[in-house]
Amino acid sequence: MGAALSSRAQWTSAKDKGAKLDFSKANEALLLEILENSESLCQEHPREASVIFKRPFVWTSSLVLESFQSLKSDENYDLSATGIVSKAQDSHGTPLLSVAQSAGGLEIRALNFNQLRKILNCAGAKKLKELQLCLEANQDPIATILGAAFSSHDSVPGTTTLLEVHELLSRERARGGDVSADELDSSFRLLLLLNSLDLKLLHSSVKRMGQEIRLSPQIVQSEVEVLSKFSGDSDNTCLCAVTFTSDITFANGCRAPPWRQVLGDICYIQVKPHDGSELCIAASTEGYYVIKGTTTAADYERIGDIYPNLVDLLKRNSEHFHNRLTSRDFMYVAADKVMLEPDDKAALAGKVAVPKVVTHVDDPVSTTDESRAAQRKTSLGSKKTPQCANDTSKSSAQPSPRWKSLGLGKETPITSLSSNASPQKSRGSVDLTSQLSKRKSSISSIKSRSRTSHRSTQPDSDISDSSSETSEEEEQQERRPESNADLPSEYWQIQKLIRYLKGGNQTATVIALCALLDFDLKLEASHLAIRDSGGLDLLINLLETDDVKCKIGTLKILREISQNAQTRKAIVDLGGLQMLVQILQFPNRELKCLAAETIANVAKFKRSRRIVRQNDGIKRLVDLLINPGRPNSPVTGERSDLDVARSAALGLWSCSKSRKNKIALLKTGAVPQLGKLLQCDSDTVLIPVVGTLQECASETSYQELIQSEGMVEYLVKGLKTQNEELQRHCASAIFKCAESDATRTLVREYGGLDPLVSLLSKTSNKDLLCAVTGAVWKCSKNVQNATRFKELKAIEQLVALLSNQPEEVLVNVVGGLGECAAHDPDSRASIRKAGGLVPLVQLLTGTNHSLLINTTKVVGACALDADSMIVIDKQDGVRLLWSLLKSVNPEVQACAAWAICPCIENAKDAGELVRSFVGGLELIVGLLKSDDLEVLAAVCAAIAKIAKDEENLGVLTDHGVVPLLAKLATTDSDHLRMHLCDAIARCCMWRNNRIAFGQASAVAPLVSYLQSSDSQVHRSTACALHQLSKDPGNCITMHEAGVVQSLLSMVGSTDEVLQEAAAGCIGNIRHLALANEKAKFK
Repeated sequence: MGAALSSRAQWTSAKDKGAKLDFSKANEALLLEILENSESLCQEHPREASVIFKRPFVWTSSLVLESFQSLKSDENYDLSATGIVSKAQDSHGTPLLSVAQSAGGLEIRALNFNQLRKILNCAGAKKLKELQLCLEANQDPIATILGAAFSSHDSVPGTTTLLEVHELLSRERARGGDVSADELDSSFRLLLLLNSLDLKLLHSSVKRMGQEIRLSPQIVQSEVEVLSKFSGDSDNTCLCAVTFTSDITFANGCRAPPWRQVLGDICYIQVKPHDGSELCIAASTEGYYVIKGTTTAADYERIGDIYPNLVDLLKRNSEHFHNRLTSRDFMYVAADKVMLEPDDKAALAGKVAVPKVVTHVDDPVSTTDESRAAQRKTSLGSKKTPQCANDTSKSSAQPSPRWKSLGLGKETPITSLSSNASPQKSRGSVDLTSQLSKRKSSISSIKSRSRTSHRSTQPDSDISDSSSETSEEEEQQERRPESNADLPSEYWQIQKLIRYLKGGNQTATVIALCALLDFDLKLEASHLAIRDSGGLDLLINLLETDDVKCKIGTLKILREISQNAQTRKAIVDLGGLQMLVQILQFPNRELKCLAAETIANVAKFKRSRRIVRQNDGIKRLVDLLINPGRPNSPVTGERSDLDVARSAALGLWSCSKSRKNKIALLKTGAVPQLGKLLQCDSDTVLIPVVGTLQECASETSYQELIQSEGMVEYLVKGLKTQNEELQRHCASAIFKCAESDATRTLVREYGGLDPLVSLLSKTSNKDLLCAVTGAVWKCSKNVQNATRFKELKAIEQLVALLSNQPEEVLVNVVGGLGECAAHDPDSRASIRKAGGLVPLVQLLTGTNHSLLINTTKVVGACALDADSMIVIDKQDGVRLLWSLLKSVNPEVQACAAWAICPCIENAKDAGELVRSFVGGLELIVGLLKSDDLEVLAAVCAAIAKIAKDEENLGVLTDHGVVPLLAKLATTDSDHLRMHLCDAIARCCMWRNNRIAFGQASAVAPLVSYLQSSDSQVHRSTACALHQLSKDPGNCITMHEAGVVQSLLSMVGSTDEVLQEAAAGCIGNIRHLALANEKAKFK
């Protein structure tokens, strides 16, 4: 189910948390099979269906609470007005099924297949929709069911996983642990069933794919050419005209722009029927469909269904075409007519068939003497006459300058059309590919001499590879001296040694390799010499020899030269990376070390990291970490097992920059082995080990393992060493892992806060400072940690870092100050006394969104202090915060609005201050139209503060604040409800606003707020209802909505504000009722 969902399901966007399953027949068939097999699993395998998942399936349902009425008769479930909870629980006391109201609807949590089946049965006719929502929210179900180690992002849970679980089960049984063995046995059987289901789904998907017919440029060209022969102005023809929208044909036969070819588009066809408006039709690998046009990106959106051929589409959209085709009464225009392009309208109007040459554009390079000679040679060798060839070249289509600048003449990377690389040419066309000269470079010459067996072929499904580094290295251009005179003497000496390598015997080869090592191989000239003379191909060939000395010498050279970007790319192109991975299995420890270190240098870009993973390099590198610990030999100089582990850690460090490699590394069980190596005292070993851990710590699963395996203690120990690189990596690992409060607590308990504060003084090392300030920021989210930082005078040191630092450091510094200021009033005073408010306010003028978010938080926290607010006001901080409400980033807007609240609360003459901002009140009222809940909540809170001034409240009313607040009354978010009610309560104090809220139907929804479980919502709602109840019409609406019963229970609350508001509202309703009774008796 996991692999089928990840590889065969069709998603609307890149597969991430926000992706949705596309509405297609393939997805519908896949969902039906999953539904059928899931029901059969519960019926035929009840034991496995009751296995509790590692994590619950969580999704927002499309159902309503009434859909679960069938569970009322089931004594195993408790139903209430707010949700459903199962009586059955797991070992942690968590219900196996829970249904509760949330902001987006009903949130369902299920912990086994039996509970999932209950939900689907309650869904009834909406089973498929509910299953779709469940899978969209849980895109890796195998990892959810069995744990992160069984993640199916890369492959089906296969033989390796089954064997590992079986071995674990055998060990538990041998140990005598019956309970654990029974659990593992059930999990193992469930894994077997899921594996069988996955294979069945994949088989069905492949079978369906085999039955599909995909279009190619040749098929489209032939269909259009046939239809063009039956088109013309005469009523006897099927169509008026059929033309391609573009006259540019790329080398793969497509006419669509390259940025559309990657989505499967082949070309676009303009069809003019006799009985309707013109149609713009897109031809893609899936079929034909109608689009709006090709002017903007929105025009490419599909309109209607997809048709397997052009005739079926035209039959559906043109009655004239359908009738002519059905009656077979249409005119054949010309036997030799060719496809007319859009520019031939004049010829079409004169009813003269003028053949248009359609040229295939390849690499649009400038015409040099060499390319002209190639063109002349091609023209003389063709069957056409020179005059004909000349005419063809004159009329050949050329891409626009914009396409030329993008280099779009090359082969377009559309995988579905790769097999059709030689498109069918129209009559009179000339293929310019043979006329363009090939570009020369040293790497391309090496590639031409390399063996095809070393070429790496990658499957299409694995092309995308997430990485923390960009792929700029792939596009770097080689820089060469302008002339041979600029080359140093080492260039020619190295080339001479390469010739000895080619022609010498075994002894001469070893001597030549040793001589090469005497040169400075880090120089650019050395790399050029080796590549230009074909030495790189030769060195990779030497890796296949049986002589160990030759291999060691070759690997030492490759280790040095692979530090150059162009050289390591050439190594990958020549297939050297696959051979390096194979050497990792050799028994010689020196060879394994050198191979791993070379892999560490080569795996600097994502294509190389992908090759390592696909050739099982991750597993082999991890195997090198697991050794009994043999020491090195002082006699032979043989490497120790610790050296081997260090080299393997270096390789894993480079490979772990890819997310898919991190998942593969997690499956190998490498984290515990890395944890054991953390106990080593050698800095040279610890640096790559900690580097690998901190690179992987960006994933939540690694953060949990680092905490559970007890590695935090050793990371703290690394902070106390004198090696700055090790300190940097340890601090970075703590920075990423401290998202968990448990990890933050462990850092304090192991004494990690003191060394972090001491490292703040190392301002010269910016990388170390960035990591340390990040760790301080995350750790300060814990209240006890923040108190300890205050005792260590960390706030003063952080304030000192607010100037002359890069933005990466400033984001962390300001974040740390914000957390400390939020927890402790004394910390706010410390920031003010240290002179931190002035630079903080100045940072509000920046453009970095992350920095602005953290700065607004710390300024807002400091504004709670009256003395600090004076400084902020003098520095014009409130105006700067107000200007951030115009930001395009919703998070910046929300944080700015939250910061404005304490500023208004504590500023002197706040009303006049707010009115001094030209257009400020109109701006904040306009933000009530935002779609972001956090922005809406923050703005409502700010309006509640602003409306305390009567004059400001009048201005807000004039800007239409009442109807905008009324529109938000139907929200389900308790966070927004609380601040919305505060704003409504304040706005009711202006003239007829109470009546306006009632007329805007805002009163009845507020009554439902009293059913919330949040006491703060009750308090704010009661205050708002109290103010609204001063209008008789609102009292009637409240009474009809049943507010009295809810308020009566709140009169006895321990919250005095809630008591008074509830009693006041009930009193107003009662007064109205008494007045009504008196009026009747009169």
